[in-house]
Amino acid sequence: MPMRIRYSLERVDSPGARRDLAPGRYVLGRDPSCDVVIAADGISRRHAELEVLEDRGIAIRDLGSRNGTRVNDQPIRAGAWSGDVVLRLAATRLVLRERSPGLDEIAASHGGAVPSSPTESADRPVQPTNLVTLGRQLAAIARDTLGGTSSPRTPGVDELLARWREVLACSAIRLVRRDGGAVIAAAGNVEDHGVVVAEDEQVLVEVVGAEPLARAALADLARALLVFGIPMLATGPPSARLARSVVPAGPVASANPAMRETTERLARVAAAPISILLLGETGVGKDVLARFIHSSSPRHEGPYLAINCAALPRDLLEAELFGVERGAATGVEARSGLFERASGGTLFLDEIGDTGADLQVRLLRALEDGSVHRIGGQRAVPIDVRVIAATNRDLRKEIEAGRFRLDLFHRLAGFVAAVPPLRARREDIVPLVLHFYRSMLQAIGRSSPGITSAALAALASWSWPGNIRELRQVVEGAVALLDDGEALDLMHLPPEIAGDAPRRDDLTLERRLFAAERDALVTALAAAGGQHARAWRLLGVGKTSFYKKLREHELMRGDDCNG
Repeated sequence: MPMRIRYSLERVDSPGARRDLAPGRYVLGRDPSCDVVIAADGISRRHAELEVLEDRGIAIRDLGSRNGTRVNDQPIRAGAWSGDVVLRLAATRLVLRERSPGLDEIAASHGGAVPSSPTESADRPVQPTNLVTLGRQLAAIARDTLGGTSSPRTPGVDELLARWREVLACSAIRLVRRDGGAVIAAAGNVEDHGVVVAEDEQVLVEVVGAEPLARAALADLARALLVFGIPMLATGPPSARLARSVVPAGPVASANPAMRETTERLARVAAAPISILLLGETGVGKDVLARFIHSSSPRHEGPYLAINCAALPRDLLEAELFGVERGAATGVEARSGLFERASGGTLFLDEIGDTGADLQVRLLRALEDGSVHRIGGQRAVPIDVRVIAATNRDLRKEIEAGRFRLDLFHRLAGFVAAVPPLRARREDIVPLVLHFYRSMLQAIGRSSPGITSAALAALASWSWPGNIRELRQVVEGAVALLDDGEALDLMHLPPEIAGDAPRRDDLTLERRLFAAERDALVTALAAAGGQHARAWRLLGVGKTSFYKKLREHELMRGDDCNG
């Protein structure tokens, strides 16, 4: 059953401070080891215990405090209540507010596991409740078991999987070959249907009957093992493993078919010694793709350097790219440029469409000649650089307007990839939210039980004009607002995003289908120029059905024929 926020705990004398409570036990007191630490006069070291019940309500017990516990102004030793409760510990007043079910549900835990359809559960629950702790346990078992010497066929891997299965309290873990599904190593029943938690081109890591937290911990560790080629998952020599590890976890991974195809094509093109041009809106992640291309190429051990061509004045940009010879100006010492320093690796020229005519000529000459002249220098310096360029401009229109050179375009466009905006790949929004959410929590050292369904629905429905850059900024800003132990909710999001959140009723399949049907009718009428007969043929429905739907969606005009 997915974890839910059942209660929120608010301290009256600290407005805005809130702690979200999922089902479980919480000790309140002055001692730092308490689940909820309250540093106030009269509070005992361990003052009281709350138990948020699974179904509904809350149990409260005084732990022998010196100054007593009161509920709704009545002194208590122990009892159970439902609804909102005013709790007083000594002189400190707290309010326990019961959360209504629905969109307050934790849709994504700190581990990033989004609740899915019920799966087989193990007989005993996973004991560790902290994803980091669980991941460290699994990693320690891997180090102890393998010792860096095992291969998939050795007994060490079976032992490793058995110990992982025990810690995760799941039915089975197995390594399976993609080509044919042959089991390489396993612990547990190999016949049961499993969930793939990590994969590369040859190996699938599957788990059966694990809780979401356990799946998340195993997924993170398994992906790391795949990417770094740990011997456990080796299926070839180290060089082959490195060549296969071309899709790192994080923002490059995508569930969108168009984005996946773009990434896969770039991974193949990365091996060829040609320039690549990335096209897409600002903030769409072109810089991330450029790094991905570099790491996927034979130049991955060489330097990767990047510059935003729109961020510097022309003279300074030219000096940064091509370098400066000693004496080019008074007091100037010799300095190599990015083309020289990136030799043997990759140079990423972001916002190439913002460069001026003079710089375009120098760039073209450098790409054609394979050498550069430093500013003030006479000697040609040979370079060996893979150039990746990117722009948010329509370069063909820029060429027609005389603002960009056609010959430079052809030099840069050995392969052209268009990066779809985030609004066109909505299936990527939630994974990106979880990625930025986890990263920011780790960066600021804060704990949080997860993200509510309401917040996740608001983030998923926003148009994201600033693309991934805007999404990252919003999520990191929301996490920075969290109190320790608080879930990310609507109130942490910018007002324009929180205010545009879909209501719970709008998320039903019936409402979604109704809205989609209306959109299809409107689109067909527009495409048909208002001609009904043509519109119903475009929709693939009959005349009677067409007019029935027009009436249902209140799209009929007074002069429309109903057939």
